[in-house]
Amino acid sequence: MMGKARRIGALAGIGLVIAVLLLSHRIGRADPTGDYRPDLPPDALATGCFPLPGGVTLDFGYQIRRDGDVEVDGELRRRLFGQYDEIDESEALEVIVADFVEAGFVASRRPAPYDAVLRKPGAGRADVVRVSVEQLSGIEEDTLVRGTFELDLPVAKASPDAPAVCSDPRATKRWDDEA
Repeated sequence: MMGKARRIGALAGIGLVIAVLLLSHRIGRADPTGDYRPDLPPDALATGCFPLPGGVTLDFGYQIRRDGDVEVDGELRRRLFGQYDEIDESEALEVIVADFVEAGFVASRRPAPYDAVLRKPGAGRADVVRVSVEQLSGIEEDTLVRGTFELDLPVAKASPDAPAVCSDPRATKRWDDEA
């Protein structure tokens, strides 16, 4: 009698394991939506919130890391920090300068201590654009981010009818507390 009870118990245990295996994919799991990544904030320069002077757009892959206004030698200036992708330092500088020249800026022949200084003919002293570009050290051939750039720009104000995204620091890269 004990042997029969053990066999029935073993069969019941096997039946339970089979039932759990057959139903486990339906119980306690989230419904697959195919949406496994969070929404990325929009490109900080493409939103129109704080455009570059002259409507300049950068013609290479980049990420804007920080954008904000700071006081430099008693003058309020905009400082935009970014990273460039898949090109080297000289090409990044060449493209940035070419993008500003295409918008009517003229490059200075003596940019030191910056890598480039650009002005619109007839514009005031405050309308100058200063560029610094730096290659990251120790990068490998397949590294996406190759270096950083900094643009020292005239201050840009968002228009009163700016889209709602302009109040989102993730979209504008204008953080309240620079930490």
